[in-house]
Amino acid sequence: MQTATQPPVPKLDGTGLRIGIVVARYNWHITGAMLQLAQEELRCLGVEEIHVVYTPGSYELATTAKAMLTGDAYDALICFGCVMKGETRHDVVVSDAAAQGIQRVALEMDVPIIFGVMCAENQQQAEARILRSKECAEAAVEMARTVQMLRRAKQAKEQADVHRDR
Repeated sequence: MQTATQPPVPKLDGTGLRIGIVVARYNWHITGAMLQLAQEELRCLGVEEIHVVYTPGSYELATTAKAMLTGDAYDALICFGCVMKGETRHDVVVSDAAAQGIQRVALEMDVPIIFGVMCAENQQQAEARILRSKECAEAAVEMARTVQMLRRAKQAKEQADVHRDR
């Protein structure tokens, strides 16, 4: 049995995809930079239709993501936020709520949502991770294509079953 040394690298083609980005204004010096890099990467991958919606902070990301998916069709969403540790436990509450809320919306709405919420101990950690937003853009394209492929396979199987039963 041969083991792969590296996982397969997907061919990322965002042509024809519709990607939404929800970005928190809180800690804008971080989230704004993340937004800009993600938009640049999405364009490099061929995505032409990018819709951006803003929220006050990371806590509101899930609500806005659900509203976007309820009102329109997207192949994937990306949620950007930045939660930094402070003197109280507020950062834990906000980051946990954001993570759980975003995951719940993705599962309920059957649309991939990429979790781009930075949970950092300090400013330096947050700034060092801004480039991760490019990875979020790549993940959005990959997941959109993966979900499309799986849905097409399911439809083809259902059609084959219908024809076989006739």
